[in-house]
Amino acid sequence: MNDTTPCDNDSIPYISVIIPVYNCASYIKEAIDSVLRQQYSQLEILVVDDGSTDGTLKVLKEYGDQIVIIEQENKGPSSARNAGIKRAKGEIIGFVDSDDMWTSNHLEVLLPLLQNDPACMLARGYVEFVRFRDNQSKEIVERTEGLFMEALVGACLYRADTFKVVGLFDETMRSGEDFDWNIRFSESGLPQTIIKDIVLSYRRHENNMTNSKECMAGGQFGAFRRKLERARSRVSSVSSSDTDKHVYTT
Repeated sequence: MNDTTPCDNDSIPYISVIIPVYNCASYIKEAIDSVLRQQYSQLEILVVDDGSTDGTLKVLKEYGDQIVIIEQENKGPSSARNAGIKRAKGEIIGFVDSDDMWTSNHLEVLLPLLQNDPACMLARGYVEFVRFRDNQSKEIVERTEGLFMEALVGACLYRADTFKVVGLFDETMRSGEDFDWNIRFSESGLPQTIIKDIVLSYRRHENNMTNSKECMAGGQFGAFRRKLERARSRVSSVSSSDTDKHVYTT
């Protein structure tokens, strides 16, 4: 990897980048290369192969010691991300899905937000949705912010300790797990910083899961249902505590 870094600080944080992949041989190389282009030396790339059967593993092995390959049977994106988090050595963690790409300035833009504010636990940028034509030229379909943007974990950098507070991704969810995690992050009250620079290219193609409106809606519904269940549990706990405090004896 390159020896230059996006900052001049004496202490350069070590970053773990986690890439979950399942049957994405056509796109995984671009995802990995987008991380390698970051011009940052203190970095490891953990690619979690979630039981691929399409030749993905062959593509991964071409990178040699540039990446760490973690193999597991197919358990879904939450399990794959969690496996990467558990193996990560970095004090800062980033993600990129196997069919997406970090922009060339991803670390240059987001890392200083964490370095300059020790209280900040999450740095978030904006996202561009892209589609590639037959000649491989990139077409920007749209740029997004707000609610849906917050579900895209690839547009962020996280302090590793954030996952000790918020928890890992919910492995019972096959969709909407990133949306669910972001809701739990919001509930935690941990500080974050958002910047309007584009830091992630989200690829639109016929096979990615969120092309299915039913899948997206189902995932978001599941995330909000879990939020409601947690709120009810907290209310129940408080009510029970108040009842215990008002028991009198004669």
